[in-house]
Amino acid sequence: MELQRLTRLSDLIFAVAMTLMALTFDPPPVSGMTSQEITAFLQAQLPSFGAYVLTFLVIAFYWTSHLHQFKYYQKTDPIHMSLVLLSLLFVVFLPYANDLLTFYDDVFAVQVFYSLAAGGVGIFSTVTWIYATYNRRLVAPNLSDKIIREIRQGSYAEPTILLLAIGGAWLHPLGWTVTLVVGFPLIFLSQSLLQEPEHKLQSDGENT
Repeated sequence: MELQRLTRLSDLIFAVAMTLMALTFDPPPVSGMTSQEITAFLQAQLPSFGAYVLTFLVIAFYWTSHLHQFKYYQKTDPIHMSLVLLSLLFVVFLPYANDLLTFYDDVFAVQVFYSLAAGGVGIFSTVTWIYATYNRRLVAPNLSDKIIREIRQGSYAEPTILLLAIGGAWLHPLGWTVTLVVGFPLIFLSQSLLQEPEHKLQSDGENT
């Protein structure tokens, strides 16, 4: 029962965070705009749209990872609940970080705050998984080492890129954006390539 309630609370917070970000868009004027004014209005929304897409993808990734982890939890305990709530604490920060990024996307302090808020979700999510799977504390006793390792390794990706982006921001205001745009595809591609030999080796072993 406690695990089910924790799952519902987590889903609710993720959903609210995704919804609140839509409030960053300016409401369109009621009427009386020319086509040029409408075009200018939409162009003015591009920074908000870019920040929204980035934050939505960040939250969506974490929610997917969250679902994957909770699929294997069989119970919870006070420490596990506290770690989950700490991860959700940073999820709640993301709509505010998204608002700041919309208006001050080239300010170093804002970029650092966004990276720490978004990275905090993944850091505590990783710690939660490590705690739950240590000696199979909160998961099935027969859960394979391979699944535990893959979920743990996958949880490192997004926090690592977000924290590295702080270094990019320190070098240049555009460095933060470049790090995220380049870093995410590269790290996910590298993870896929590294997993292929392991899957092939396991398949060959099954065939023999």
